[in-house]
Amino acid sequence: MADHLDPALVRDLTEAKAALARHGIVIIRSIETELEPALVAEAKDSMASSPSRLARLKDDELDELMGKIRKAALGEASELKKLYTRLLAKLGTDYIGDLVKELDGIDQLFKWDRVAKSVGSVNAVLVDAGFQEMVLSGPNAVSDNFAVELADKWPPSFSRFRSLADSAAKVLREQEKEEAAAKARKGKRKG
Repeated sequence: MADHLDPALVRDLTEAKAALARHGIVIIRSIETELEPALVAEAKDSMASSPSRLARLKDDELDELMGKIRKAALGEASELKKLYTRLLAKLGTDYIGDLVKELDGIDQLFKWDRVAKSVGSVNAVLVDAGFQEMVLSGPNAVSDNFAVELADKWPPSFSRFRSLADSAAKVLREQEKEEAAAKARKGKRKG
């Protein structure tokens, strides 16, 4: 890729990719360490909103329920972490044309809506136990740092990277067309 692009564009693209990766890693670390406790806390709030149902649980039933909730929350956090890690790994490709095709999907998954879906299996445990479903109210429900990274830092960083990647892909496509045309002209001269 670097052989065909302006060195300034390669430098800017490399810097933008690094910045995006840094923000992505912070988001992943927050998911790894803060999402599971946030899900458990929200589940406890949901249970507390039904005091009569909660009072009917024996201590061992409550312990078992909390164990299931923690396991479900940990599983959700782990799955989301794996997904985001795979997405960030795609940024490492040198095939900018292929990467540009994936950027829409990557951007859609690094959104609060995707993170909020992590309540799924925790809600299943709550509903099975007779409690109401819970909803994570926003990125601040995970942590303030997570909210800043996901809502304030990731979008402009992604936008900058996207713009540079689109520019690089356009240049590479134009160069491929020129090379194909030159090859076709050369082929006509021989024939």
